[in-house]
Amino acid sequence: MKGFNKILLPLLLPLLLNSNASIAAQPEPSTQEKIQNQHGKLVWADLYTGNVNASLKFYQNTFGWTVKAFAKDNAKYHILYDNGQAIAGVLARDSKRNKTDSALWVGSIDTDNVESRSELSAKNNATIILPPHEFKLYGKRAVLADPQGAIIALLELDLTNKNHQKISTKWDWAQLFSTNTQKAALFYQDAFDYTIEPLNTNKDSFFLIQSESVQASIVNLPESFEQRDRWVNFIEVNNITAVLSKATTHGATIIYHAKDKGLAIISDPHGAFIGLTEQESE
Repeated sequence: MKGFNKILLPLLLPLLLNSNASIAAQPEPSTQEKIQNQHGKLVWADLYTGNVNASLKFYQNTFGWTVKAFAKDNAKYHILYDNGQAIAGVLARDSKRNKTDSALWVGSIDTDNVESRSELSAKNNATIILPPHEFKLYGKRAVLADPQGAIIALLELDLTNKNHQKISTKWDWAQLFSTNTQKAALFYQDAFDYTIEPLNTNKDSFFLIQSESVQASIVNLPESFEQRDRWVNFIEVNNITAVLSKATTHGATIIYHAKDKGLAIISDPHGAFIGLTEQESE
């Protein structure tokens, strides 16, 4: 993992800080405006893990989340709750599918139409892992690997649905670390309808903009890091220092921590990356 920190300090911090500031300055939108304004935003995540019980225990002990299991066809889908709000799903994954880690967080991006976005993604050389299907709890969903292998999900929420309104809003940001940022940016522009905007003079890192908001970003993956594109999803916590202390106690590795900025990335005990941002005081 050497070299990972070097790119986070100059690029990741400005992205997160600038994005949070612009969003915080806006007035509280109506329900209909929320439906429109969150298109392109990270709204949900699923943890695919080779050891469901151990992963559940880690996130319960570290984040204080509670869990409920939903059984179907001898397979269980677990939902994690933060203060009574659904925040993520956990399900079994065959660790043999990926020799480098046995767990993976897959973030879900809110979209206007899962069917059409999936079709457009496939036409732009994405691989559809799970075709559009009814996600019984929260709308329609699909999972895909972009042309460079980064895995991402699409979720079609209806915020007029009371059940959908109960989803936590603590997923804060998504950032793609890519081996070819320009190619990645063009894919997400064409398939997901993001507007792309360079964030530096080299035009090798990009904001992804949709619904008049900066929703995500793409930056270079360091050569010293394993060369495979991956998304890192960031979640808001009340006290990042306390969470990091609990995380390491329960077997996580700190990949990066900006102590004065309220920002960190950890690898959980099974290799799944998750980012942390600290909740701003009111």
